[in-house]
Amino acid sequence: MGRLLWGALFLSLAFLAVLIFAEVEVPLDPEEAIRRELDEKITAPAIEAKIEAALARGDIDDAAMYAELATEFQRPIRTDLVERIKAETAAAPTAQRNAMEFGAGFFKGEGTTVAGLAGAVTSDLTVVGDVRDLVHEGGLMVSGQPYSEIILGLSTIGIVATGATVATGGGALPAKLGVSALKVAKKAGTLTAGLGEALGRALRQSVDFGELGNVLKAAATMDSAAVRDAAAKTVRRASDGDLARMIGDARHLGEVTGPGETVRLMKYANTPEELSELATMSTRFGRTTRGVVELTGRASLRAFKTGVRIVSVILENLYAFILWFGGIIGMIMTRSGWRAVRGRR
Repeated sequence: MGRLLWGALFLSLAFLAVLIFAEVEVPLDPEEAIRRELDEKITAPAIEAKIEAALARGDIDDAAMYAELATEFQRPIRTDLVERIKAETAAAPTAQRNAMEFGAGFFKGEGTTVAGLAGAVTSDLTVVGDVRDLVHEGGLMVSGQPYSEIILGLSTIGIVATGATVATGGGALPAKLGVSALKVAKKAGTLTAGLGEALGRALRQSVDFGELGNVLKAAATMDSAAVRDAAAKTVRRASDGDLARMIGDARHLGEVTGPGETVRLMKYANTPEELSELATMSTRFGRTTRGVVELTGRASLRAFKTGVRIVSVILENLYAFILWFGGIIGMIMTRSGWRAVRGRR
């Protein structure tokens, strides 16, 4: 029996040494894996650094978002930062600043802050924004100048979606939100090259760019019904396939995080699949999704580590391991002592 106990101790130590030096990882439940990484990466100093950077560039919305993230993950931040954010987000100054930024984004169709980007997306939800972009980009195309195929294609689809919104009493508005978010992201420069390439490919399959001249002629008459009819004849298929999925994922992001945050989040999606992952991630983290992405470097729930090194497990459960080895050694010592007593007798 003694040899068996000594053998068990030796094998346990040898097996543990192999696990440690081979850097073997213990698989984790996805939720546990996410929790561990969030605990490691989303720290008070990291959040404070993001808040300070946002305040330095005058981006109060960003600072407030990180403060919200700190509250959500129970990370106490410095009192002076809390007070600065409170002062900056006081009712009157915030309302005035957001109204100005929103208005500028609404009329220009572009923005840099969350409020400005939200204004740009909101203006694009009306047919006015789509016609404005259609005429601008279409004019460049007709004159042989460089133009954005993405903005031109999305504007055409946006006009059709707006018509559907009117016809259904607002029922098609969610789809229009996705179209507008993608278009504003292109203007703001947050649409990545990879996602833009995939979007352009999908648009060429759905929009007959050769027939856009008819839409431009209708736009010149200022007849909104004629513009919608012409655009509807130009769009072949936009209700399924890659384009529909990208519009749907952008729509979901817009509904969960808000239009301004959606535009900013686009820069973390290099493919349609990554855009879908961001949409899934937003379901879990809501308005603080971008903060989680920037602090962890993970733009997908699947990107979180799903295992932990055995050394970490040992350190976290050190007491249990001591009891394990102590139990074996105790059994060996007890048996050896009992045999010594019997020998004396």
